[in-house]
Parts: sequence; C-alpha cells; structure tokens
Amino acid sequence: MFGLCLHWVLFLIPKVKEVSIMAFTRQDLKKLLGPDERLENVSGEFLNREDHGTFVVERYQLHLNKLESVPALRAYSKTVSGKRPIVIYLHSHGGNFPLGKSEMINGTDYLQNPSFAKVITDMGADAWAIDAWGFEDRAGSHGVKESELFKEFLLEGQTLWGMRLFDQQSLIDYLSTRPEVNMDKIATIGMSMGGMESWWLAALEPRVKVVVDISGQTDLSVLKKYRLLDKHNFYLYVPGMLKYTSTLEIQQLIAPRPRLSMVGNRDLLCFYPGPEALNPALSKYYAEQGHPDNFIGKIMTGGHQETQEMRACWTRFLKQQLFN
Repeated sequence: MFGLCLHWVLFLIPKVKEVSIMAFTRQDLKKLLGPDERLENVSGEFLNREDHGTFVVERYQLHLNKLESVPALRAYSKTVSGKRPIVIYLHSHGGNFPLGKSEMINGTDYLQNPSFAKVITDMGADAWAIDAWGFEDRAGSHGVKESELFKEFLLEGQTLWGMRLFDQQSLIDYLSTRPEVNMDKIATIGMSMGGMESWWLAALEPRVKVVVDISGQTDLSVLKKYRLLDKHNFYLYVPGMLKYTSTLEIQQLIAPRPRLSMVGNRDLLCFYPGPEALNPALSKYYAEQGHPDNFIGKIMTGGHQETQEMRACWTRFLKQQLFN
C-alpha cells in the first residue's frame, strides 16, 4: 500500500532532469517547487497607518496570487525620503500560527529587542513583511492546520513551500511598482523558517541582492541521516528534492551575491554537521566565482535563537551592503 501511495505522490512531481552540480538552474528549482498561482499584474490596497515613534507602519492587502489576497506590512523611517533600500522580513514558524508578519514589529521570545522593524528603519531602509500561507490573517478564525494546507496543495500538484516562496517573489513584483523602492538594494532576512525562506528565495529570485539567514542553514540530507526530519514541520519538504539536487546546489545559485548565514552551535534544527560542511564548500565556491568575501558563514554560541552576537553581526552586515 505504501508503495502505491509513493508512486502516486511521485506522479505529481514535475519531471526535472538529473543534472550535475554546475548545471542545476533556477528553472530546475522552480520545477521542483511545483506550478504556482502568481498574478502577472500584481496590485495592492492601502488599509491604514500607525505611528511607532521613530517609524511608521502601513498595512496593505496585496493581490499576488490567483487564490487569495495577502496581508502585508510596510515599516519606514519618518526622516528618510526618496528611493531607499528594502529589507524583506520573512517571519519564523515556532508553531505560532496567530503570529506572522507582525513578528517584524512585535518580535517573539527567541528574537532580540528592539524589533527588526525598528533596527531596519533606523538604518534608513524600508522593511516589508507578508503573512505566509496559514499564518496570522491567513490562518482563519479557527486556523487551518499546516498539514491540511500541505495536503491540499499536494493534491493540486503544488507544494506548500513553493507557494510560500512564490508569494515572496510576487511581493518583489509589487515592490518594483512603487516609486520609493531602490530595486538594486533588495535584501532578505529571517529567523528559523524565515531564515530558510531567505536563502531559498534568493536562490530562486535574482532580484534579491543581499541575503541574511539566522538559524536557517539546514542541510536536509544531514537531517535525514541523523533522523532529525521531524525537527521541521511539513512545510519544508519538497517531493523529489534529494533525488534531483542538494542543499549545496540550491545555495550555490545565490553566488556571488553577498550572504551572511548564522547558526547556533547547539541548534538541532540546523544540526552542526550541516553548516560545518556547507559553509566551507560555499566559501570555496564563492572564491571560484571571484568573490571570496561575499559569503560569511558563522557557527556561533547558542541554540535555535537570535542572540545578541547575531544581532550585532547582521546589523553591521546590512549597513555595509545596503549603504556603502
């Protein structure tokens, strides 16, 4: 029975040619993630504005896909005008489905203070965040289980991870229509699920120019080897991924764009053999591309969290990459 079910699931997976490490492309990656429902002509409606002292938060309802509208937040400094860099904040998971995009403003117990919105706007950049499928305003009054969303998309030949990434791509489409956005200075940052989404999105989307991932340097083959796959929920798993590619091959699609990757040495969700192998391999690959300083991979003190050391590190990195 299991063999029949597996055969049915594999039937839904888009066929991706088996490729060598140097031949794997963004188009191959998109095929693995499944068909998307992105709109060709994205748009959005302004809802309201809130004063947060040094910065302002605006709420929008965006039309990014064919299935449902997407709630969004924009945070910007009161003192900055003209075109400015944009940092896309990708919220974490934590099993906390009532909290999505608002994590950028309100934080949570494994993130440092002040909020990401405060730090990013104090730099002079705008910060944007949307709710991922199943979170906050997209969860519904009783919530839709993530496992049900995963199964629903699988039945349509899609993947939940792909649909979340495609929404972020469409957000960049929308940002390109706004006059204050400097499209040459688009960065992504996130923690945990948001950290993984940060580097996956950069691999998929060349308009992302700078990448920061916190507690997101996870190698799925390592999780499989050490029986740690249940450390992550359904959302992360893409049918056929390890048959056709690897975490390293996907991350190489980011090079030579600047990237900072940070994990804690006691973080079982980013089990240390993964980053211990990925980081030197990526450093070598960036050097071969002629940009040896553009990848910074750090294994730091701590668990699955943003530490004070990480906060200081990514703040310096974004300032250098977006304003120098």
